[in-house]
Amino acid sequence: MFSRVMLALDLSELTPRILDVFYSVCLDPETEVYLLHVVKKAENFAKSSAYYKKTYSRLNGLAQDIQKAGYDKVEILWESNPDVLNGIQKAVDQYDINLLFMASHGKGIWASTFRGSNTFNAVRAIDIPTLVVKGDYKCSDYLQRILLPTDFSRKSLIALNFIRNLRENVGEVIFVHVIEGVRGDDELLENKEMAEDMLKELCNEMQDFGIQSRYVIADGGAASREICKLAEEENCSLVITGKTGAGPIKGLLMGSTAQNILLNCSRTLWVMPDEESED
Repeated sequence: MFSRVMLALDLSELTPRILDVFYSVCLDPETEVYLLHVVKKAENFAKSSAYYKKTYSRLNGLAQDIQKAGYDKVEILWESNPDVLNGIQKAVDQYDINLLFMASHGKGIWASTFRGSNTFNAVRAIDIPTLVVKGDYKCSDYLQRILLPTDFSRKSLIALNFIRNLRENVGEVIFVHVIEGVRGDDELLENKEMAEDMLKELCNEMQDFGIQSRYVIADGGAASREICKLAEEENCSLVITGKTGAGPIKGLLMGSTAQNILLNCSRTLWVMPDEESED
């Protein structure tokens, strides 16, 4: 499904976690794997520099580990750019990458780049599926329990297609619909009944593909808060979200909802683009 994937590595303590997520999601040994490291200071880019010798050695060790895991096509990308985000974007375009892995809240040399709104801006700027790996949660299989927020829009189907393609390895999908801004109990009840009918259809569709699923309807709080809370309560290993306001969460990556999820959700996020790629 993903033929060319890129791991943007700052060699922080989250690097092993990125590899864990990669192994969970990319199961095809024919996948082309690119390990990208963006060098911010020009003096560190030269092969004669101490920085190169130390850092490239670590990257080479990671590449060898991935090859030992059965992936033959592994390449290290050593790029120079004072703007890390720009360096990642250029590499994604140049190598026609169709899945990106990056860390959030790391303490490595890119720490200031991938904190807070900068992570938000990076995900918004890069128009391919992007896995934002968090450091608060670790598991052996990141497809074991997936949380999928939905507002039943067409763009929600993009995430479903990815799940269908991974169906042999997905443990469980939990759909969540958050009801906000209702006026009174009657409207709340009506919205819940409508949501329940559509959620049952989604679960039936998952069942047709052999995927275990269930649903949760949440109300009474902001969407981002309810999603983050549910991800922890249900011990979800991964949260899949859409990218724009018409996607699975209204306003996602267009305002405070997205930033709150990126900042506060303890689980790894898989952010889907507006449209499916040709791959």
